[in-house]
Amino acid sequence: MTGTLTAGGSADRPGAVDPDAPDAVPDTPPPAPGDTAAPPRRWPGRLLLAVAVLWALFVAARALLSGRWWAWNGLGLAPPVLHLVFPLVLLIPAALIRHGRRAAVGVVLLSLLLGSWQTGLHPGALLRGQPAVPAGALKVVSWNTFFWDQDSDTDAFYAYLRSRSADVYLLQEYQNARGDEPAPIDDLARIRKEFPGFHIATEGEFLTLSRFPITSARALRPDGLAPPDTSWADYWNVRVLRTDIDVDGRTLSLYNTHLPDLLNVDRNPLTPAYHRSVRQLSERRDRHFEALREDLDGNGHPVVLAGDLNVLPGTGDLRWFDGLRDAADAGDSVYPATFPVSGPALWRLDWAFVSPRIDLHRQSVQDPPAALSTHRLIDLRLSLPAPGASAPATEKDRS
Repeated sequence: MTGTLTAGGSADRPGAVDPDAPDAVPDTPPPAPGDTAAPPRRWPGRLLLAVAVLWALFVAARALLSGRWWAWNGLGLAPPVLHLVFPLVLLIPAALIRHGRRAAVGVVLLSLLLGSWQTGLHPGALLRGQPAVPAGALKVVSWNTFFWDQDSDTDAFYAYLRSRSADVYLLQEYQNARGDEPAPIDDLARIRKEFPGFHIATEGEFLTLSRFPITSARALRPDGLAPPDTSWADYWNVRVLRTDIDVDGRTLSLYNTHLPDLLNVDRNPLTPAYHRSVRQLSERRDRHFEALREDLDGNGHPVVLAGDLNVLPGTGDLRWFDGLRDAADAGDSVYPATFPVSGPALWRLDWAFVSPRIDLHRQSVQDPPAALSTHRLIDLRLSLPAPGASAPATEKDRS
């Protein structure tokens, strides 16, 4: 036996520790090469989960508050298709993280479910194709002309309108701009020349042209509106022009519509003036919605309502059109966005609705020349119900 024993019985060898020695610390063998492991990084999973939760809350808030709380009009303007694209993008890292994967994937899938009906997508268009349109079907077009021909070649503008060969034209922004204010125009002489034989109704910014006789025309003027913001009062006070036409003995009610903007993009969102403007526009929108709903409820005729509604898919504002059919359900576009014309159209601001008893054959959304307008044109092909046909209960009892 080599070495010696100390008085306490410890072997006198390298690494031996005397338990009686003060502050004795046992030797710790060094870690073997390759045994060093960094603590797992949890912050990527936590960050991703936080983003997913915030997005899910945003989607839920949009479903609950849009069209019902004025402040949301200044918040929920993201392109609706983002409600599909963003959670699908989030799913990729959510499926790859090591820690918190189940929670992150679950929240992302929840936001995808909540947002799926807010996207404005019409997947049925993939299977619909181009159905045949029967002879004698009406062709109705709706278009926000964006200040008429002020910023474009006049001849090209009228040539484009004529090329639509429609039976009915529902045209918005029959107006010009003077400085920063909308201003009325009178181009009826040119219009009669370009559309001989058409019947004309105009009020405020609206122009309705019809091959069929107009039996009545009136603007909807809500009560309780705030004073107009500019000198042309009818621009603010008239946002719907109802025109009834006689189509071979049957009355069709046309609602040419341009509802107030959700917000004023020219104002700084960091100022109190911006938020006052959003609230005032919201109150004005509500008055026009109420007047429109009241008129629809009292109208027993089949209805075509179309125009620049400044309404986004999946928002609470669509409740005002209950009882009518979204014409995009018969459309040829999966995402029938209408704004802007230059670049990808990301927002659907322009809509068309019809009564359930109208036989809607097709809707298409078409690009005008970019120099003519920022809005795409809506083209409808439809047939009216036979004379004496009764309205279905859903149309009689709109609510």
